[in-house]
Amino acid sequence: MTDAVDVARKLAAQTSARSETGQFVRMEGRFAVVNIGTSTVTIPCTGVYPPRSGLPVRVDWVNGSPAVTGLVTPRSPFGTITATGTPLATVLVEGNTYQLNTMEPYAPTIGDQVAVDWDRYLILGKMTGVSQPETPPENETPDPKPFELVVRAQASGRFNSSGRWGNSDVWASNTTRGLWVYGDAIKSAVAGASVSSVDIYLPLSQQVGTAAIGFHEYGALPGFFPTILDAVNLPIGSRSGWVRIPNWSALALGQRGVGVFAPSGGYTIWRGVAADPLSGALRFRGTR
Repeated sequence: MTDAVDVARKLAAQTSARSETGQFVRMEGRFAVVNIGTSTVTIPCTGVYPPRSGLPVRVDWVNGSPAVTGLVTPRSPFGTITATGTPLATVLVEGNTYQLNTMEPYAPTIGDQVAVDWDRYLILGKMTGVSQPETPPENETPDPKPFELVVRAQASGRFNSSGRWGNSDVWASNTTRGLWVYGDAIKSAVAGASVSSVDIYLPLSQQVGTAAIGFHEYGALPGFFPTILDAVNLPIGSRSGWVRIPNWSALALGQRGVGVFAPSGGYTIWRGVAADPLSGALRFRGTR
């Protein structure tokens, strides 16, 4: 029973909308009487007020509540006199002819360009011309522009196999893995951008043996031995200063960072953010 009630509540909360065509009959106060199929209904009128009797109108239903919102086919307010008469003149509008009343003191003449009031079914009079509105320019997507930005690490450190974090220095050794973490700063910085390259700032203290760099899925330093993904080797000679790293798309998801380890043994150390605020800073280049 509880599941059924929950489903009913969810369905009731959903918005439904549809449109159909009806035939306008007349107004009753502020409500429209409309023929829809074989039924005649009295519903609010929120569009053209009042429509002409017999005209097809659009009926919009929102969450089960109907309203007349206007004519099915809007009509041009401009026409041409094709025949004169009293009290009706014949006017051609968009290929269709209508016999409509005129307003004094206008005396229709064949060929006159006239204005038509469809709310009252009146020929208002002869026009001296029609001003064409200035067409606003279409919105154009601006061309992407190059950018360069730097995102600094919020924290850094090293976790050894005995289950402890050391100070903020970052190590890649036989027993120790190092991390730089950024929270959601990377996600916020590169939102909507097309990134072409990423560099990391590595303030090297010493290097021995192998070292590799990859990304991790932690927004802050975790309480366990970290996993480092999609690692690539950092050859000796390429472990200091600004170093190009892969453009890992996962970094832009947020709660991601960069980590190092020694895949075949080594002992490389970089100063952490406590000693060098640029340690682990990521430099992004691209367009947006």
